[in-house]
Amino acid sequence: MNRQKVSGKLKEWLRHYAQAELLGTFIALAFAWFTYNHTHSYIAAAGAGFAGEGIGFYGYFIVTEVLRHGLRYRDMPFYKRLPLVLAKSGANLFVEFAPAEVLDNIFIRPVAMFIVPQHIKPYALGFVVGKFGADLFFYIFAITGYEAKKRWLRPK
Repeated sequence: MNRQKVSGKLKEWLRHYAQAELLGTFIALAFAWFTYNHTHSYIAAAGAGFAGEGIGFYGYFIVTEVLRHGLRYRDMPFYKRLPLVLAKSGANLFVEFAPAEVLDNIFIRPVAMFIVPQHIKPYALGFVVGKFGADLFFYIFAITGYEAKKRWLRPK
């Protein structure tokens, strides 16, 4: 791949993921910080941060997919439009994120969000370092799914 094409791909991926990542990071940090300050438990804070990140990140993608497909099928009656919107949105999200999520949720993120904050202080900094370390692995698989989605699930 030439340098210009790589640069274009990086910009595309950044546009696609940046808003969801910022929202997920903000909510993850808020949930983890709040939980840690009230419990002083690394495991409870890791769980809260993990949940908060999922709410922010996937909330963003679910809303954007449903709105995009809702507009695409807006001329259909609601009872026909709803199943199509849910099926198309669900298929897109599954192809893009399912493999990344399985690996991330089972192996990488729980360990990173639990262990790293115990070694990097203050807690918030350690949490963010662990979260972004896990994100690197996640995005390798998510971007692969995104490219597959674009190739195989293009609107006809």
